[in-house]
Amino acid sequence: MVDIYSAGSMKEFAALFAKEVFSRSKMLGVGDKIMRGIHSITPKIEYNELTSTFSLSAGMTYVQHPEKTLEEILTALDSLSKPCVVAIDEFQKVGEFTEDNAEAFLRSTFMNCSNVTFVFTGSISHSLNNMFKSPDKPFYNSAVMMTLGVIAKEAYREFAIRMFRMFDKDVDPALVDRCYEYFGGVTWYNQLLMNEAFAQTDRGGKIMASDFGSIYDAIIAQQSFSYQDFFSRFSFKQKALLVALSREDREGASITSQEFLSKYGLGAASSVQTACSALRKNNFVTDNSGKKVISDPIFRDWLRQV
Repeated sequence: MVDIYSAGSMKEFAALFAKEVFSRSKMLGVGDKIMRGIHSITPKIEYNELTSTFSLSAGMTYVQHPEKTLEEILTALDSLSKPCVVAIDEFQKVGEFTEDNAEAFLRSTFMNCSNVTFVFTGSISHSLNNMFKSPDKPFYNSAVMMTLGVIAKEAYREFAIRMFRMFDKDVDPALVDRCYEYFGGVTWYNQLLMNEAFAQTDRGGKIMASDFGSIYDAIIAQQSFSYQDFFSRFSFKQKALLVALSREDREGASITSQEFLSKYGLGAASSVQTACSALRKNNFVTDNSGKKVISDPIFRDWLRQV
């Protein structure tokens, strides 16, 4: 698994990819074969004093020719005796790379592999859909699309209760259900709230559904500084649109409807569309059956306090 969320270019992508391959190749017993097939970089040998072990890493300074590096790594993986699976998380970031030909290069390089299966995942569904379902995109129809649903409420409830009890704590099942339902079962938000609930619970104690408010207030307070920082960078029209959307229900709003524009005094529909395009590009706003919603529900609730 390679997480490329922090990558903004082919060089950064190649560095992350190489580092992940090096870190796993020795464990899989193919380190020597991988190393013999890669000539465009010289990995750095690092020593961990805590574990008294050596490891290989490949930072960006060691990747001077990213296309060549990726080709060599994939050729080496493709030559292994057993099939290899490469999962690339946040793959939609490739569409934002500084190089114009990044998607085309990766498509052709991946297609040359016969012994490597690729799994592309991402958290921004509309960006992934655009990459794989738009006829003018290099990855058009090159993968089978699959949507992963949320974990069943009963399974998550059992998991949360078990984790609390492992540390001599208890949680009201109704609290777990409320957190789950508030965020529609999205694991990242469930875990965020359960972590805060766990921190607020003393050993031998029990946290109740009535504590949801204090838990959520603490979460919003923790995120407040970063929210304030990037909110201050938005244009006046973007701020006005975000605040307006935060006051709508969870299904979102038709931002160019006369009712919405008049309700919040947003002015011309064209200027609102322009503001929305920039927010959507940066994943602050997303689509929901033709309506627009704020992507991060915690940010939405923070905006309601602005």
